[in-house]
Amino acid sequence: REAFTETLRTNTSIIRRRLKTNKLKIEAREVGTMTKTNLAICYLDGVVNPNIVTELNSRLDKIKEVDSILEGGCIEQYIEDSPYSPFPQIQYTERPDRVAAALLEGRVAVVVDGSPDVLILPCVFIQFLQSPEDYYNRIFAGTALRWIRYLGIFIAITLPSLYVAITSFHPEMLPTNLALSIAAAREGVPFPAFFEAIIMEIALELLREASIRLPGSIGSALGIVGALVIGQSAVEAQLVAPQMVIIVAITAIGSFTVPIFEASYPIRMIRFPLMMLAAVLGLYGVMLGWLAILIHLIALRSFGFPYFEPLAPLKLSGLKDVLIRAPR
Repeated sequence: REAFTETLRTNTSIIRRRLKTNKLKIEAREVGTMTKTNLAICYLDGVVNPNIVTELNSRLDKIKEVDSILEGGCIEQYIEDSPYSPFPQIQYTERPDRVAAALLEGRVAVVVDGSPDVLILPCVFIQFLQSPEDYYNRIFAGTALRWIRYLGIFIAITLPSLYVAITSFHPEMLPTNLALSIAAAREGVPFPAFFEAIIMEIALELLREASIRLPGSIGSALGIVGALVIGQSAVEAQLVAPQMVIIVAITAIGSFTVPIFEASYPIRMIRFPLMMLAAVLGLYGVMLGWLAILIHLIALRSFGFPYFEPLAPLKLSGLKDVLIRAPR
């Protein structure tokens, strides 16, 4: 249950307690002409690539004259490689064990005064699909959980667009009984499958955002009541087919498998353009969308390092911590 706080010195002492070595270096800096926000750059001397520390200091020097730095997220937006990419190129966490593990891997941590989130850089996409619990469990449990996560993310991105594409363009791919069941359920529904999916996905995002803003007890009740009442009412009013409610529910469950919260935002956003492509081009549109996503991920850099490593460029030795969770 230990976590970072809003106090810089408390956070650096938590890191120091985890890494009892004189190789741990902590460099103090100040940014923001109005706020004069203190921050600390943490790394392990002899483990980190010194070019990363040099590049980070160079980028921080460029924002010294910025008026205000109120939180770590402000620094992230100033120093990341591609600010217009939906994918986060810097990881932030409140967990000391995750920061200690990142430092031991040769990464750099940036602790910002007033923020409980510590920035970790550089990062790769696979990091956002891994959880510390993978390494605390036995290898078979850690590998199984990781594959369940991969499946959940694929479902969260692709399932609504697959439903739109197959029901609109490729019904011959469905078993006869299932195709007849979907056709019977959609009889009387005034909207095409694409508009059904958009309506239900927007309703889901509204419920999710509203439940975050409300107190805990009310928020959970809103999620349950809203999903049941709105879903059932929409089906009975013949605004959407029952299958679409199931698809949206499974999609929401898949998005909850992402272990790092900031990585769930791009996954939630990507499925909307994928649904548009599916509504226009069918399965060809879904495949084109996936190709565009993969090309973007391969082209991304995090402080000069390939974002999709070790998959692209392929490093076979790195797959032991991607496809499986190899023994320690």
